[in-house]
This record gives sequence, structure tokens and C-alpha cells, in this order.
Amino acid sequence: MPKDEFDFEDPMELNGMAFATEEDTTDLMAECFIEEFMRLGHNHKQVLALFRNPYYIGMHMVLEKRGEAFVKDLIAEIFGRWGRKVDWPEVGSSRREEAPTPEAEEKEQSLLTSAATNKLDSGPCDPMGEPIPKLNL
Repeated sequence: MPKDEFDFEDPMELNGMAFATEEDTTDLMAECFIEEFMRLGHNHKQVLALFRNPYYIGMHMVLEKRGEAFVKDLIAEIFGRWGRKVDWPEVGSSRREEAPTPEAEEKEQSLLTSAATNKLDSGPCDPMGEPIPKLNL
């Protein structure tokens, strides 16, 4: 059979399945994504970059639905299960963020140095966490 035609009776053909449930499976789905890419050799920053990438629809949906702080904590939790250390350079990566104190706000402002703002302004990143080059065509 030609490869372009789909055969429903071929047991080796890749099939995607969707199940309608009333239960929210977002957390379990995110755990599976994180563990899968961790076991493939990605570090925690690369996994977070995959969640930020809109082309990874399932992962990006979790980020939009639960927020970045939730995803960061889940990444740290999964990596911790496997004995891998995770250090997030940014402030406020906790699921249970507390109200910022004036000292914390001053500290956060002091962290925004020129180097940090250059990093933030560098633009979008590829799934591996590297900045996407600007091409002049």
C-alpha cells in the first residue's frame, strides 16, 4: 500500500486517540511532558522553553492554563524525583506566591540591571533556549 493512503486496519499505523472526560488531566499531562523531555536529555531551561513555544500545543496549553510559576514548580518537582537540581534565575517561581514586601520589590527592581533587560529584550527563543537569530533578507 502506498504511504500516502491511510489504512485503518494496519496495526503499525500511528493513531492518535482523544477521550472526552470531565476530569482535568492537565497536571498529569504536564508531568508526562516534563519527564519525557528530561529523559531525552533536555535540561530544565530547555523544557521550560518548550512550554513557552506555541508550536508545542499541549505543553503551551498547560502554560496558558496554569501559568509559568506552576510549570516551573512542576519542572523542579519532576527533576527532583530523578535527583536533578533545578535553579531558576528569576524571582517568583513559586506556585504559592506571597504578597511582595517593599524589600522584595526593591530587590526585584535592583535585579533588573542593564544585562538583565538586554536578556529580556533579546526576543523569542528556540525550543533549546537559544535566541532566534535575526536575519536580514
